[in-house]
Amino acid sequence: MYKVLIVDDEMIVRHAVKTLIQWEGSRFEYAGAAANGASALELVRENGVDIVITDIKMPEIDGLELIKRLTADGFDGEVLVLSNYNDFELVREALRCGAHDYMLKLTLKTDSFMATLEEMAAKLDGKRSSAAARNGRPEGGGRAEDKARMAALLREMDAASSDPLPWRGGRILEPGQTAYSFIILLRSDEQSARRERDLQDMLEKLADSLFTGSRWKRAVRTDARRFLLVAAYPADAAAVNPEEVARRIVTLAGMYYSVSIQVVYAAASSDEADLQRELRLSRQAEGLLFYSLVLAGGLSNREVASEDDELFRQSEAALRDSLRKPIGGVIELWAERAISLVDTAAERRIHPRALKRAISGGIWGAASAEEAGVRGRWDEKPWLEKVEAADSDTQLKDTLRELSEEIAESAGLSASKHAAREEVRLAIRYLEEHYPDRVAIADIAARVGLSEPYLCQVFKSDTGQSILTYLNEIRMTKAYELLASGQYLVKQAAAEVGIPDPFYFNRLFKKRYGIAPKNVKTT
Repeated sequence: MYKVLIVDDEMIVRHAVKTLIQWEGSRFEYAGAAANGASALELVRENGVDIVITDIKMPEIDGLELIKRLTADGFDGEVLVLSNYNDFELVREALRCGAHDYMLKLTLKTDSFMATLEEMAAKLDGKRSSAAARNGRPEGGGRAEDKARMAALLREMDAASSDPLPWRGGRILEPGQTAYSFIILLRSDEQSARRERDLQDMLEKLADSLFTGSRWKRAVRTDARRFLLVAAYPADAAAVNPEEVARRIVTLAGMYYSVSIQVVYAAASSDEADLQRELRLSRQAEGLLFYSLVLAGGLSNREVASEDDELFRQSEAALRDSLRKPIGGVIELWAERAISLVDTAAERRIHPRALKRAISGGIWGAASAEEAGVRGRWDEKPWLEKVEAADSDTQLKDTLRELSEEIAESAGLSASKHAAREEVRLAIRYLEEHYPDRVAIADIAARVGLSEPYLCQVFKSDTGQSILTYLNEIRMTKAYELLASGQYLVKQAAAEVGIPDPFYFNRLFKKRYGIAPKNVKTT
């Protein structure tokens, strides 16, 4: 039986919550009620409470402070938070402090309430099972020792051959246990914005809520951006769905902690040799997390990154060919084809190192392209370093766009002017009509009857801007109008003008207007 304490400063709420719980025939026992956090602390200390259901806003000691004091007292039970619609920031902080979940007061129903209590009871079952195991025969070694072994294993795998590695430092998975493993990567900006300890705590709390009934679970950092998460269950326990767990890890990290992560999940491992093989497959598949196509959910370690592909080779050849035209305007065309190469690599599951190798070769070629008009006037080495350091396809595309803009500025291109050529006026009209779409130079060239490189050259000559810059000017102007109307969110405005990438949209908008799009005043 698990003792349940209800905490709320309104008597009618305490009574309503009590009537929602099906006490008879369940494994829950009513331990009392309290009108504030101070009284709740006394009851927990006196009665050995297992589950605390608390309001988030109360006089004296509120729900958030109650959770912190319970943690400081060594409370080993679970906390459920009750809130109103406008309490989200307080709720998020409560979840960070260790609350199991939250429920809105106005939507409380017996079925969902009991389901949440059962989840909390399952977590408590797992804690009791782990405690019993620790008091008897050790399960998988000590926490610190296990973490050290797992971290060492992944470090060794980076340089290891395809042969199975010995598990160094002792046994971690006992006979009769089944392990599930997940590699978790943080975006680089997440790493810089959060302390290491915060991220470690986040994953351990997520593991507690996701791996109910496990014999043990371990979350260990293996480098600046990567974590390894492993959970072990009795072999006869109900099977875990790794794909569903991976999806929930991504969702909960974003919802409760505002952290963007990616996950590679593996099949169940019945022994340590299996676990090593699964981890090696996960490390091989990890490269595909470079692409935003898999950012929204988990990636199976059965996905294989390729080093070569016919369509990728064709796209790479088109990139090289763009630098061989005996005519100006090639850099803009090269940048567009480089971005297209990134998209092709994502679609064809090309390993990022092969993509970066192709892009870097193109940058060397661009640096020596006489037709760019900037030979000897810009340094390609910092851009090569940026390409190598990019940890996502979005970041790589931003680098390519910035590179194109720098070369254009280096070539002396200035503000736009009135277009004199009929072909350029037709191109501008096309941009104004199709700015919400995915615009390609090839489509514009076909419309106006010029070759792609020649169109780029005459467009710059006539307007003083590249086609991409002119297109972005149109998009930013339209976006400002939408935001100023007060009828569009930033994300909606970005999509309406043809820029689905919010990071790129924000950068362009701020560069154009000097303010973030969210700060546009409505008319």
